[in-house]
Amino acid sequence: MSERIGHGTLLAVSADAGATWSNIARVETIGEFNMGEVDDVEVTTHDAPDRFKRYIAGLADAGEFEFSGIWTADATQRSLAGATALLRDWRIMLPGGLGIWRAAGYLKNFSINPQREDIIEFSASLKLSGPPTLTW
Repeated sequence: MSERIGHGTLLAVSADAGATWSNIARVETIGEFNMGEVDDVEVTTHDAPDRFKRYIAGLADAGEFEFSGIWTADATQRSLAGATALLRDWRIMLPGGLGIWRAAGYLKNFSINPQREDIIEFSASLKLSGPPTLTW
């Protein structure tokens, strides 16, 4: 097994249920993404025999993640700026065939940071909706 660095990872968005994908240009960071976190639901009763709490799995939440990059105002970046709160399909392709993660979600926020003596950056936070998938 060979280890890989994250260079070459692609973040893409689709507005047509995954029929076509647009890679987001000049992405520098992609935050940690996951397969969801399940809530704990306590089901302990007064007659529990050993004074230990009992739990069952509740509903899962896929959470959210952030990404950022260098603002160039290309078409994919401009499409994000006007897409806050619109449910879209998202895809992260890891390099070297290490996996393709997909989920539906909407941008919670999108911002541009014009720094006086540095590059202009953009950043966004993506809230996931429904179950993500990971394939190879």
